[in-house]
Amino acid sequence: MYRKGLVAAGLTLLLSSLLPISAGAQEKPFQLSFIGPSLQVVDEEADIRGLRINLIYGVNRNVKGLDIGLVNRATGNFKGLQAGFVNLTDVDFTGWQNGLVNVTDGEFLGFQQGFVNVTGTGEGFQLGFYNSTQRLGGLQVALVNHAEDLYGLQIGLINIIKSKAKYSILPFVNWKYDE
Repeated sequence: MYRKGLVAAGLTLLLSSLLPISAGAQEKPFQLSFIGPSLQVVDEEADIRGLRINLIYGVNRNVKGLDIGLVNRATGNFKGLQAGFVNLTDVDFTGWQNGLVNVTDGEFLGFQQGFVNVTGTGEGFQLGFYNSTQRLGGLQVALVNHAEDLYGLQIGLINIIKSKAKYSILPFVNWKYDE
């Protein structure tokens, strides 16, 4: 009898830990999407905290955790690892984007690794064939690096820092460490 009560209490505790922290938050621990938003388990307006698997295309508002699939999109903020063919974040991104094409429209903090990496503003490291940013504090390594403004270092065949007064385009290495 004592053992059944202990098992029941343990299962209740385990299941309650998987539920969203706030019932009104519409935060779900798992998403499976075939072609979102019409063919996915959880509504696109819901937040995902945990694992999101997108077989072709998945879209949700805010995502925290692991996001894998062909095309992964967060219409809000993303925190965690996005791994796919195309990774899109409409607002702010914190973590690691790993794909052929990685795009963050808002504030970026972390690492982008792919063929094409594009960010709004932020801090971090971009590694790819073509890197582009509005304003970045950090490192860009690619065949072609482009920054409207940069506080950091670029390593590549063509390196462009538009806000730099002299030598804004340099081969192999370019840098800017002043505001």
